[in-house]
Amino acid sequence: MKRVILADDHPIFLEGLSTLLTGAGFEVVARCTTGTEVFEALGKALPDFLLLDVNMPPPNGMDVVRRLKEDHVPVKIVFLTSSLDEMQTFEAIDLGVDGLVLKESAPRQLLQCLGSVAAGDRWYDPQIAKRALDLAMLRRQPPSQIAQTLTNRELQVARLVAAGLRNREIGSELNIGEGTVKMYLHSIYEKSGVNSRVELANLARAKRWLQS
Repeated sequence: MKRVILADDHPIFLEGLSTLLTGAGFEVVARCTTGTEVFEALGKALPDFLLLDVNMPPPNGMDVVRRLKEDHVPVKIVFLTSSLDEMQTFEAIDLGVDGLVLKESAPRQLLQCLGSVAAGDRWYDPQIAKRALDLAMLRRQPPSQIAQTLTNRELQVARLVAAGLRNREIGSELNIGEGTVKMYLHSIYEKSGVNSRVELANLARAKRWLQS
């Protein structure tokens, strides 16, 4: 019987998930609602699977995975989440997460994922896998290729975003209005294929725009 630790900060969902897996022949050895509880549970019993959400009270799911990978803890890790943006998806795959399943998926997909992972394979929801592939292709482009589509001012704005400045601070730094900063950001998002400041900052660092 495969042993599993479950982690999600929604008790009702956690209860339903536990019932599903128990009925499918898994032994649920712990149910956790925070990342801290996950580490405590792992200290008491090492399961075959750790099934957790990304968005939990600190440390969140991604932080948990980073630490487990750093410590080389031999447990199969599956993310079960309601949402995962492109950068989170790419990082999860880069960290070696064994499975990625959306909460909106049918229960059979979760069981299919666990079966594949138990057999030594990785299983990613098709929607998540496509987004990750798109981002991976974007990252493989030469560092100058995306930058060449941006104006000098847009590159300046992108670098300041990556440096952690807010719109008002960027406007002050470049002597432009906050509304103008927002216009530049909209253009940068369109050209680079990102959807948030976090994604833009990560892309700028990946492409080493800060060193340009």
